[in-house]
Amino acid sequence: MARFVVQQHFRSEDDWHFDLMLEAAGALVTFSSHTPPEVREALPCLVRHLGDHRLAYLEYEGQISGGRGWCRIHDRGTFEWIEPTDPSLLPSADEIHIRLAGEKADGTFQLVREPASGTDYWRLRQVTK
Repeated sequence: MARFVVQQHFRSEDDWHFDLMLEAAGALVTFSSHTPPEVREALPCLVRHLGDHRLAYLEYEGQISGGRGWCRIHDRGTFEWIEPTDPSLLPSADEIHIRLAGEKADGTFQLVREPASGTDYWRLRQVTK
């Protein structure tokens, strides 16, 4: 199974967010949000698709180069691509379904593209626990 991590990224003590990173083709497909996936009462929430990140972030905690703050691991585990099953199809997908098995987040999640918010924005919701 592929791995995932949720990093809490701090730019300063009061400027932070969570990055959900999903392993695919030697990189981490990354979505940024102010809500981690396991907080059911805050879902659905808007997330932003970022550029792919390095696999090193699966295990990394500490300072981020270029003065971009620091990060710590909030959650981690394995996951499965449900739809599309081939992550190379993600750029053309309007919906993504994944199953997370993490220390905190557990269940099936759906990401639906939010074109009204911009091409990089998606709505994250938990479908099943």
